[in-house]
Amino acid sequence: MTPAVVNIFAIVLTLMVLSRIFGENPLFRLAQYLFVGVSLGLAFVVAYHQVLNPAVRAISTGQDRAIIYGIPLALGLLLLPRISRRQEFSWLANLPLALVFGVGAALAVGGAIAGTLLPQIFDTANRPLVGSPAQIAGVVVLALGTIITLAAFYYTVPSEGPRARLTAQIAALGHWLLMVAFGFFFASAVQSYLSALNERLGMVLRFFGLIA
Repeated sequence: MTPAVVNIFAIVLTLMVLSRIFGENPLFRLAQYLFVGVSLGLAFVVAYHQVLNPAVRAISTGQDRAIIYGIPLALGLLLLPRISRRQEFSWLANLPLALVFGVGAALAVGGAIAGTLLPQIFDTANRPLVGSPAQIAGVVVLALGTIITLAAFYYTVPSEGPRARLTAQIAALGHWLLMVAFGFFFASAVQSYLSALNERLGMVLRFFGLIA
């Protein structure tokens, strides 16, 4: 397929997606279905060549890694009874699903603690108060921001008394810091989307000779 044909396909699909601006229409739905279909097809091909086919070959040839491939393959086959929607068999899919969600939750929590929370605490605690006034102020702001943000997740304080009121005020400030951080993350995501949109619109305009 020549580059010109590829560009034509890209321009047509881009215009089909941008037609969503004028409301729901068949062109946008067609582009949506093409995207989902191609993504699922690619995922199936990759899964077959990199997961299923090697697992079946390892099991059929009696290699030492047959057990390593056989257990995941068996867990994957347990998902198939869910397609029948029959209660006497569909419960088998709960076993691999529980394993997937349990391992995923453990990895997420472990990654958040070991990869984010502990390095942030150690980095904040080990920063010396030396250098220029701007550097010292940065260290203080970083330490206070970390403590205040962590206080926003402290829910075991008594509901009455001076300690409760002080903790509630610090937690409220921590919530505001979280909102500011989420605002920065959202702005960064929007900037990325706008950059992608600018690139696609530039490609369309250059194709029609509207810009150089």
